[in-house]
This record gives sequence, structure tokens and C-alpha cells, in this order.
Amino acid sequence: MSKTEALIDHYVTQHAPTGRWHADECGVGAFEIDAQGRWFHEGAPISRAGLVRLFASVLCYEQGQYLLKSPAETCPVKVADSPFVVVSWQYCNLAPTLGLSTTLIAEDNLGRLWPVCSEFPLVLKSYQGQPVPYLMLNYGLSARISRSVYYQWAELAQSRDDEFVLTSANTSFVIG
Repeated sequence: MSKTEALIDHYVTQHAPTGRWHADECGVGAFEIDAQGRWFHEGAPISRAGLVRLFASVLCYEQGQYLLKSPAETCPVKVADSPFVVVSWQYCNLAPTLGLSTTLIAEDNLGRLWPVCSEFPLVLKSYQGQPVPYLMLNYGLSARISRSVYYQWAELAQSRDDEFVLTSANTSFVIG
């Protein structure tokens, strides 16, 4: 197991094996996720955090669309921007014991932790006409970096060739 794999194994919540499931579409109503990462079913907010985390564990992005998948059914999900938002972060205490440089751990709006590393990289995408960093997750998913986290990371970033570069887990990422 590589150093980064050990880090991922320690932090990342397991996801259902949606890539192996190929069920027919269900007819249980419309699911939506707004630009702030809030979940809705038939226009009503899903307020039970445990239910949202359960749905997130079977959410994937395949062939240009978001899907909730189970072995028995597949439900399309309309996503306004990104299904998740990184709302806070911390330094990883485990990284030095694995021989990794400073490593950032991003926390999404569901309380899940993600190491910023080559497996879960930061990439710039357009959001409301501006380049914004997103954390790329597994199963084709992503989490937009919130404004407050972005400003905190901008203070840590180094300026290189008219870009701001953030280093985490021995990997450099352009954040602006």
C-alpha cells in the first residue's frame, strides 16, 4: 500500500460499488441538489442528515448525468453545480508518520473527510463565470471549494508564474 493509499484508507468514507450496478430507472420522483449542496426530493428539502449521507454513498456521475444507484434501481439527480461543497479543512496529523509533506484534509458539507492529494486533486472550473477550485472525488463526483476555505488556502498558497499554487501530500495544485 502506498503512502497516499494509506492516507485515503484512513480518511475516506466507503462508497457503494455503484459501477457494478446496472438496474432500470426508478419512478420515485425528482431528486435535486442545489449549488449549496442541499438535497431535495420533489421540491421539498431532505432534512435528515443520515438520509442525505446514505444517498451520497450511492451517488455517481456516469455518461454526463448524476445518478442514485442501487442493485434494484437507478434514479437520475439534477445537480445545479457540484453535489458537494468543501466547508472546512484541517492539517493532517497522520501525513508526517507516512513520510508525506504537509497534507490538507478537506471536509465537505456532509462531514466527510477527503485528503487533498493526487487521488483527490484540486482542479479549476468555472463557477458563476469565475475560475474556482473543485476537489475531484471518486465516482466522477466533485466538491466545490467554499469561498471561506478558498481564502484560507490562498493565504497558504505560493505565487508561481502568475498562478497561486497550493501544495498538499507532495503534490502541487493551481488554485487561482
